[in-house]
Amino acid sequence: SRPQKQIKHAFLALDSHPRTMMKGGPFKLPSKEEAEAEKRKRAALKQVKQWVEQAIPDEYLADRTCCVDVSEAQCGDPDCAPIDTVVRIIFENQCGCVFGVPCEAWEVEENDIDEAMPPTEMFHEWKKGNNLSWPTEPVMPEPGEAPEVELRFPIGARVECCVNRGPDGWSPGTVVAHWYRAATWPTGQFAPYQIKLDGHDSLIFAPQDRDNCIRGYTGFTGELPATDVDTDELPSTELSPEPVD
Repeated sequence: SRPQKQIKHAFLALDSHPRTMMKGGPFKLPSKEEAEAEKRKRAALKQVKQWVEQAIPDEYLADRTCCVDVSEAQCGDPDCAPIDTVVRIIFENQCGCVFGVPCEAWEVEENDIDEAMPPTEMFHEWKKGNNLSWPTEPVMPEPGEAPEVELRFPIGARVECCVNRGPDGWSPGTVVAHWYRAATWPTGQFAPYQIKLDGHDSLIFAPQDRDNCIRGYTGFTGELPATDVDTDELPSTELSPEPVD
């Protein structure tokens, strides 16, 4: 089976329509191979456009309220496919959406389009002139109540975190917060500690309050006050210490 394509979405940009030219300039006749490749591309683009239009309510296509444009564009991201098939769904009031399938048009399958198309209610909103972005931002879960458990290390305590396996995998740092949670975590999920490692700008979290994950720092005899670390000025990351078996 083919690797799953990652559909790309973008805000509507009518002035970024990609245009292509035959190799060798406009006055050179294409070779047989180039002509066949161009013919295949045009047929594939036409097929993709038909699939897109099949998923749009007929009422918007019949009165030309909505139009569909399909093209190929080079992708500048070195981590993605070199050619994207770009679909633009444009309403007369400049509402709509743009999405891309990371492959050439002849490689696109109907289910790729079905999975990428916006829901019917979005077409109704665009028709009314509501320039809503799609896909919409995900709704973040409620955080819930943090556990009422007394932790071993107070805020400001000097600790060591296991960030890699092996005896040399421990890094010193300072506890900056209790019961950390990322915005996308399920309701009620918390990590006991958030820590700033020495020599790093980012913050990490300790998923367990156990010695195989976080322990007291033996190389320093005192504790740093919490005010010495301004967490508002530090970026937070999803990196967490790695518990030792």
